[in-house]
Amino acid sequence: MSIKYKVFLPVLFMVFLILSLISYFNIQNTIQNIQKLSIEHLHSLGQVTKERIDQYLKQTEEQIISFNSRVRLRKTLESYMNEPTKEILGTLSTLVKSSYTGNGTIKDIIILDTNAKIIASMSNSIIENNFSSAMFDKSKNGIYSHLSFMDNGKIPILCIGAPIFDNNIFVGVSIFKIKIDYLNEILLQRTGLGKTGESLIGTYDENNNVVLFSPLKYSESTLVLSPSQFKQAIPMRLALENKVDKIENGLDYRNVPVISSMDYYEPLKIGIVVKKDIQEIMEPINKLMEELIIISIIGFILSIIISFLIARHITFTINKIVDIASSISEGNIHKRVEVFTNDELGILSHSINKMADSLVNMNLTLANKVHEQTIKLENANTQLENIFNITPNITLLTNGTTLIKANSEFYNFTGYKNLENFLSDYNCICDMFTDLEGYLTPIVEGVSWIKYVAANKEKIHKAVIEKDGGEYLFLVNATEYYENEQIYFIAVFENITELQKVAYTDHLTKLMNRIKIDEMLERCANSYKRYKNIYSVILLDIDHFKLVNDTYGHLVGDDVLKHVAKILSKNTRNIDLVGRWGGEEFLIITKETNIEGASALAEKIKKSVESYEFEIVKNQTISLGVAQIKENETIDELLKRADDALYEAKESGRNRVVVSN
Repeated sequence: MSIKYKVFLPVLFMVFLILSLISYFNIQNTIQNIQKLSIEHLHSLGQVTKERIDQYLKQTEEQIISFNSRVRLRKTLESYMNEPTKEILGTLSTLVKSSYTGNGTIKDIIILDTNAKIIASMSNSIIENNFSSAMFDKSKNGIYSHLSFMDNGKIPILCIGAPIFDNNIFVGVSIFKIKIDYLNEILLQRTGLGKTGESLIGTYDENNNVVLFSPLKYSESTLVLSPSQFKQAIPMRLALENKVDKIENGLDYRNVPVISSMDYYEPLKIGIVVKKDIQEIMEPINKLMEELIIISIIGFILSIIISFLIARHITFTINKIVDIASSISEGNIHKRVEVFTNDELGILSHSINKMADSLVNMNLTLANKVHEQTIKLENANTQLENIFNITPNITLLTNGTTLIKANSEFYNFTGYKNLENFLSDYNCICDMFTDLEGYLTPIVEGVSWIKYVAANKEKIHKAVIEKDGGEYLFLVNATEYYENEQIYFIAVFENITELQKVAYTDHLTKLMNRIKIDEMLERCANSYKRYKNIYSVILLDIDHFKLVNDTYGHLVGDDVLKHVAKILSKNTRNIDLVGRWGGEEFLIITKETNIEGASALAEKIKKSVESYEFEIVKNQTISLGVAQIKENETIDELLKRADDALYEAKESGRNRVVVSN
């Protein structure tokens, strides 16, 4: 049988699968339509409820306006304004009580005069209170509706106030307190809401509690929910807070998931919620899902059976070909396919066998070439490794964050045996940098040091690394390159420490020269600003040094300078900095030393020089000025104070120490 017929049956199976999928999506569409219709139905009922409430309020307001338009009421109020008598009050009381319909919906009618005073009441209540005063203020210019609560805030009363005019003259206000029995009747008409649906009305009371005052299906009394019970009656809270018409899922006052249509009725500041349990809405959907599961199970079983039969009939030859092809691809290129048919599968089998023969020949040729290239590559790697290691400078390879490779000069300098040992203590050579102004730090201008150096090749980059108590200065260069879409950097560190020593050392005395002393003063100043590490300076001058040169010659003078330098080095600590300031002047920087310690050191040095026997001049003295750094003081100001102290020592007889205040 031709291969095209063997393909036909799998295609037929695919069609069956597609039909199953179409059925599935049709059922899903039906589920969505059911949900949509349920939501639209709830929304429609919510709008009807809102319209009925609005109609009821308008009808009630019209009745009150009709009551206020009675001629006898208006004329009696006008007479009361002119002359308030008991007779007139009695007439007003009679008018109010005669308006009682007897159906029990009107709880009270109150008449207020133009001063908000109660002058008549159906319930004979003439005690003024905040309620009547507030209603008067809001009703004297037009009709005003408001919900109030009785019986500890659980019984709602509709309060409507309206002004009374006689010939356009304001003569008083009438306030009607009306039970909301009719509103409750509207909400009890739960047609179309099923078993769990209901319509709710709620509002906020004066304590910001949510009051559900309409008849509740699952509660026998009015519910008052405090702000702490925020997880209950979520639809009503959303209706009162958002004041918009919307559909939302949430928990009702029973903590049961519902779908709700929410609306807000502004005239009475009430929320209107029409809700239905999600479980009830999902009942027909669940039935459909059960049917879908049954259909899916049947379809799955049929698919397994059909697939199994097709596999046995069609794929026997294909599996044989695949097994041999897989074996060849795994390296067993001497395997061959046995030809079973003369159709397309037979042609494919012949092609695979020819390919295997070609692979055998190619493999022999390729193996020889690989062997040759491997030898060449090993030789090239050996040459590169030798070049990398004989470079006199520290050379590093990094990905920008972690050190990947280093040459032998790096290990000679750091003392580590291999990269693994170094990475156990550091992640990058930048972790060894000394934080000095003007030198490289791990982060420079917001980027890593290696990226900064590679991007600014035109600049001179230096780094200081402290090791074994000494500082080593390096010139740093870096370049970047890409490999497998990954950026790498090659960095070269040239050790210029010895060159620096020559540049920073006074040739005669072997002490620091003026350039190095200036740099160390800057470091001490920065340390004081950042960490409050105090320091002092001692400026000293050899007394009558010009006379020594004039008397014995400059060579003897140079010898005196050398011996004084040795005395200074011998009497100072390792952390103290001693340098030739110029001519016969020397400067000592005493780190972490206050004025008392520096003064004591100056006295010690003075005595050492004074007691020293020079080879030709025999005895020689020095004068010293001492000063300690002060808050917000510059280096120049510090040196000026030390120089002034030295000048004072000279002027007061030499061979003495003067301390600056």
